Amino acid sequence: MFIIIRFFLLAALVKLLLETEKPVLCAGIYTSLGVILHLVLGWGLVPLLIATATAFALAWLYFWLLYRLQESIWFWIVLVGGLPIGLV
Repeated sequence: MFIIIRFFLLAALVKLLLETEKPVLCAGIYTSLGVILHLVLGWGLVPLLIATATAFALAWLYFWLLYRLQESIWFWIVLVGGLPIGLV
């Protein structure tokens, strides 16, 4: 169930990226939703901070690459290659 929700979330964030051209906004939304989920699951403060920093850095890199490669075939390669990573 969560995999389907995350897939649609990533698809919506890619669409938002294409409309706004702001990778930091997309990475922030992705990370903040992850923080909320981890808080609901009862994570401790230190693991939460480490997971948040890592998730934001990787999400920013993913959305930045998509933004930079918008007009090339590499956009689709990064998009498809990054989806399984984002779903984990």
